[in-house]
Amino acid sequence: MKKAVLAFALFALCMAPFALAQDYDALKREVKMNEGAGEGDINAQIQSRLDDAALLNKEAEGVEFENKALEGKIMKVQKVHDFWKTIIGEDNAFLQKWAEREGDHVVVEGECLWMIAGMEYGHPYYYKWPLIYNANRDLIKDPDLIYPGWNLKIPAMQ
Repeated sequence: MKKAVLAFALFALCMAPFALAQDYDALKREVKMNEGAGEGDINAQIQSRLDDAALLNKEAEGVEFENKALEGKIMKVQKVHDFWKTIIGEDNAFLQKWAEREGDHVVVEGECLWMIAGMEYGHPYYYKWPLIYNANRDLIKDPDLIYPGWNLKIPAMQ
């Protein structure tokens, strides 16, 4: 067994230079195919790569400009958000105050229930008009018909 391993190792050592030469020739052929036949082709490839890099740089400048524009818009939105956060507060105490608010409202010409709900409960709560309607069922027979001078009860928002 030792003789067979020794013989194989000796054979491999003898064949190694031929294998390296074949790998070198294959590598040389591949390089020639990629680079072309002469030095002019290599320079042309280098110039082509430089042109591609310049084009990519121009595209990157455009993207960078768009990013700066978006950053400006984000800053504006953040300022508005911060403004409302100072009014509303972290714990939404402002909204809680509106939710617990009860009272009366005297109807003026041109008003409707959703408009009154928006005024009484705050801007995003126009859809809470059924609360006012249900609290005043004795007075309001049709929610589309309310009349100036009526004194409507405004219940707390649920």
